[in-house]
Amino acid sequence: MNMVVITTCVYAVWFSGADAQKSAKQAIYSLHRGDFARAGQQLKSVERVAQELLPIIQKEPTLRPGSYSNALEEYAEAMVFKVFLQENRILKASELSLVQVEEYLGGVLDFTGELNRHAVACATRRDSAAVARCRDIVDALMGQFLQFDLRNGALRKKFDSLKYTLKKLENMLYELSLAEATGMKSRDAEPDDPEGMDTGNAAD
Repeated sequence: MNMVVITTCVYAVWFSGADAQKSAKQAIYSLHRGDFARAGQQLKSVERVAQELLPIIQKEPTLRPGSYSNALEEYAEAMVFKVFLQENRILKASELSLVQVEEYLGGVLDFTGELNRHAVACATRRDSAAVARCRDIVDALMGQFLQFDLRNGALRKKFDSLKYTLKKLENMLYELSLAEATGMKSRDAEPDDPEGMDTGNAAD
């Protein structure tokens, strides 16, 4: 490629990649709101842009890091979150043909942050089973990532935050269990009205 073509490609990848990343972020927001149809449209938009840029990336692989890779990492995060909400499982890397392994791993680690936000929403509904499910998934991911030799870098920083996410979820479950126990004690302490007893004001 000559310099003019390279410059044109750089700008195309940068601007289109930034738009794709924004669409992926919007998809995550839609998923939190339960708007799966809109999230699906936004993710299709990311896929379309990624496919359009792929020939440029294949000709000039040095253009992949940065805007393009960030968009696909965000896309992976959104797709993993979507499949979790719909199918209660973790999407495999092999199911994301556009995404490279490091982008997938970054997306999965970022997904745990969305999982924590989802758990907060579940906790406000007192859905301790859903919160426990979120905690179990993060715990399982922690075990998987411990098998990797993650050196200093973006993935290592994301992994280091995983233990704090797990701690938050464990605290959330503990607080829910306390609230449930307190509620049960309060109900047990309430005296039952004797059957047939008139609790209104007695007539003079």
